[in-house]
Amino acid sequence: MYVTALDLGTSGCRTFIFDLAGTIIASDYQEWESYFPSPSYVEQDANIWWDSIKKTIERAIIKSGIDKTDIVSLSVTNQRETIVPVDKEGNPLHNALVWQDRRTIDQVEFIEKVVGIDKIYEITGLTIDPYFSATKILWFKDVKPEIYKNTHKFLLVSDFIIHKLTGNFYTDFSNASRTMLFDINKLQYSDQIASDLGIDLDKMPDALESGVDIGEINTNETVFDKKTLVVTGAGDQQSAALGVGVVSPGEIKCTTGTGSFILAYQSHPKFDPEKRVLCSCHAIPGAWVQEASIFTTGAVLRWFRDQIGYAECAAAQEGQDPYNLITAEAEKSSIGANGLLLIPHFVGSGAPHWNPLAKGIIFGLALGHERKDLYRAVLEGVAFEIRKNIEVFKDLGIEPNELMLTGGGSRSDLWNQIITDVLGITCVRNVIEESTSLGAAILAASGAGIFPDIAKAAENLCKVDKKWIPNDDRHKFYQKYYDFSYEIYEVLNSKNLYKKYNDIILHKDFE
Repeated sequence: MYVTALDLGTSGCRTFIFDLAGTIIASDYQEWESYFPSPSYVEQDANIWWDSIKKTIERAIIKSGIDKTDIVSLSVTNQRETIVPVDKEGNPLHNALVWQDRRTIDQVEFIEKVVGIDKIYEITGLTIDPYFSATKILWFKDVKPEIYKNTHKFLLVSDFIIHKLTGNFYTDFSNASRTMLFDINKLQYSDQIASDLGIDLDKMPDALESGVDIGEINTNETVFDKKTLVVTGAGDQQSAALGVGVVSPGEIKCTTGTGSFILAYQSHPKFDPEKRVLCSCHAIPGAWVQEASIFTTGAVLRWFRDQIGYAECAAAQEGQDPYNLITAEAEKSSIGANGLLLIPHFVGSGAPHWNPLAKGIIFGLALGHERKDLYRAVLEGVAFEIRKNIEVFKDLGIEPNELMLTGGGSRSDLWNQIITDVLGITCVRNVIEESTSLGAAILAASGAGIFPDIAKAAENLCKVDKKWIPNDDRHKFYQKYYDFSYEIYEVLNSKNLYKKYNDIILHKDFE
């Protein structure tokens, strides 16, 4: 018997086929494009999600060499917060607004005024930020009223794929808890918030626990056997937490892909008095996660790859991974990136600042700097952002002895060592790097009745591959560099320079 994980991320999708020991039998990947109608707008075509995942499903099954009837169940994990309006047949009425999209500043101000930061945080565990789906739904209501009126459901990425597979409109608690419309205490949509915002909750899909069997496949568009069970999955970060073994108090992970997401297990909803980090539903029923979301980390490295990494991309055409070449270049630079410092707020800042107006900064640039220094500055700048949030977790009584590293960023031994030295704590990487998909596979098996205990299954399948131990001398240097980086942000923010800059750029009266 086998299970399948469909992983729809920000930059592309993967299909993984697992056996019941957690071994990847086959996988396939396809990248897709985001569209930028303006620099801070980020959209995707939901039909491309479906077309792409169908191709990876077919290719993965062919690669596996197994009989498709031996695939018992599947589950979907996804980039969260991204929202697409669909009609009754599930057809998109507009491009999806991606979680990175920052167009909803006006809607943020409206929510702050009519609901308030405190009420939003107490009910949903979230702060008010363009990141979350409710601001995007309000944008449709305000700017595209005809689309809002004609929308049957607002769907997250996994919801869209589940509908394509089954014809049903379902979401799960972990994804619903990222919409800013879901009460994480009562585990249901909040009538109070919806009423205050004038959002019709009938336009939201029904919310269920993760790991629930919602029926067999009801389409001829995929190569799956139609008796394959479809099981509710989880948002990518909760799924990754499950897949790396964050299943009991004290366990904490950091996944670095497009962004970086730090999650710690909680047995009950726990709130930060200063609202720097968030609380959401876990993929494990009856559990929650404390979460810090850093928006652009791997995305910044990808930006440098695409904009200045011509040599690395050219070499990649010969079969080499450009990211391996980029991090190899970074390793040639000195600690501190030869005096170069980068703050990776390329689409505003998430936790702990929650400043949608923040911008990316390269500080200390001089004629003597080389490409290798820019690359290392990215790796170190991301590590500083991770540390900011680990410090907040410590304030809340979450004291990590180890940090579990996952995601594409964790493939780099150099980056893992930099994070370890910046934090001053041991970091570990599991044998199965694809923790997000492993978490989805565990849920798929659970929904089919194969794994009766989700947490126990994760404990059995998650094995450590490698550890990184902090170096005291490097940690002492990074302490000073980290403090300086933090001070740069605080000076700019306290003097309102981000807003002044934004006002200048937005109020040009010429092209």
